Amino acid sequence: MSEIDERLEDRIAAYLTHAMPQASGVVVDELGRIFGGSSQETFRLRARWSEGEQAIERRLILRRDAVAGLVVAERDLEFNIYRALAGQGLPVPVAYFLELDPQWLDRPFFIMDMCPGKPGSPFVPGDIYGGHDEAIGRQYWTILGQLAAIDHRAVGLETLRNGSLASGFWAVELDRWEGILNDGEAVMEPTLRGALRWLRANPPPEPAKPALVHGDYRSGNFLFTPDGTISAILDWEMGHIGDPLEDVAWGLDPFWPITRHYPLEDGLALWEAASGVSIDRAALDWWQLFTALKACIIWTTASSAYASGKNREMTAALSAIRGGHFHRKLILAMMRQRGAMG
Repeated sequence: MSEIDERLEDRIAAYLTHAMPQASGVVVDELGRIFGGSSQETFRLRARWSEGEQAIERRLILRRDAVAGLVVAERDLEFNIYRALAGQGLPVPVAYFLELDPQWLDRPFFIMDMCPGKPGSPFVPGDIYGGHDEAIGRQYWTILGQLAAIDHRAVGLETLRNGSLASGFWAVELDRWEGILNDGEAVMEPTLRGALRWLRANPPPEPAKPALVHGDYRSGNFLFTPDGTISAILDWEMGHIGDPLEDVAWGLDPFWPITRHYPLEDGLALWEAASGVSIDRAALDWWQLFTALKACIIWTTASSAYASGKNREMTAALSAIRGGHFHRKLILAMMRQRGAMG
C-alpha cells in the first residue's frame, strides 16, 4: 500500500463519516484499483463502522471521475440510473452516495455496493463463462429486453439526455457523436466522415417506443457468478433515452459479439418477448452501422487523449490501436454491403 493509497483510504473514511452521521469509528481498508475501463476510476474497498451496538462491514465500489476518459458522461448519470432502476427487476448494484464537491477526493465520485461475480472478457478466446454460455446468453437478451420495456418516465429518468423527445433519436445521437469526433479528431477520418454522410442520408424508421439505452451493454460490462447468473449490469456512462435497437446493435458488434455465446435469431426472439417490441430489421441494420461508427469515434477520442497526454492509461492507447483498426475495416465492409461505396 503506497502512501498515496493510505491517504486515499483515510479521505474515503472521512467522507463516509460525513455522509453517515449515525456511524462511528469508520475505517476503510483493502483499497484496490480495478483496471480495465477508462471512463472512470474504479476502486474496491472494505468499510467498517458501528451504529450503536451494531458492528457493520461492507464491501463497496467507489467510482471517481477520470482526469480524461474514453467517454465523458454527466457526473451524476450512472448514479441516478442505478437509483432509478432499483426495484425494477434488473441486476444493478445499490448506489449509496453521490458527491460532486471536489474537496473530498479531488474529483466527483459515487459509492455503491460491490456485487458478487466477475466480468467475462470478450477478447479472451475459449470459454469465458465457465460452461454457462447458453444461460448467460438467455439472461443477456432477456435483461436487455426488460430494460427496453421500462417506462423511463415512470422511474424518473425523463431528465436523461433525449428524455423529453418523442422522435428523432437517430438524428440527435448522430449529431452528438459527430460533435465528439469534431472535438477529438487529430487528423481527418475519411471513413468515419463517409459513414456519417450515409447514415444522415438514409435515416431509420422511428422506434416503436423510446427506451432507456445502456449504450455499452456487452460482454465485459456485466458480472456473472460461478453458477452462470448475471449478477450486475455495470458501466452506464453512455446511458440515455433513445431507440432500444441501439443497444441490440451494440451487443451484436463483432468486436465483442454476444452471438459468440448464443445464436442470433434465438437471442433476438428473447429480446422481442421481453420488450414487447418487434425488431425492424432495416432499422437494426442502420443502428449496426451507427454503433460501429460510435465505437470508432470512441477509439479516435482515446487516441487523441493519449497523444495529448491527458490520459496516460495504456487501455486508452491499446484500445485506440486495436479497436480503431478493427472498426475502420468493419465500417468499410458495412458501407460496401449497403452500396454506399462505388
